[in-house]
Amino acid sequence: MRFVWLLLMIASIAFAIMTRSPGMLALALFVAFVSGLCTVFTFAAARIESTSRPDSALLTPEVLAAVRARGAQQRAAAGQPQAPPSLPPARPAAPPQPPRQ
Repeated sequence: MRFVWLLLMIASIAFAIMTRSPGMLALALFVAFVSGLCTVFTFAAARIESTSRPDSALLTPEVLAAVRARGAQQRAAAGQPQAPPSLPPARPAAPPQPPRQ
């Protein structure tokens, strides 16, 4: 379908170049603009779909809970604290600036 949008865009641009009527020119440019947007979005969707994982590869909530429980057991066996390490301390605030005159 993406190549249909591309061909429609090219055909409408060619028609806009060859026409002598202002009304047909406006219609052809509008069709070219809309089909150009559709072309971009369909090519982007195809690219995203080609690199995305299928839904069957996603983990279910039950599997995620089991992974978390196993990780907690491994941390407990290793003697590490249960909570993840805390964030580093925040930088101190900058000293106040003197007022400008």
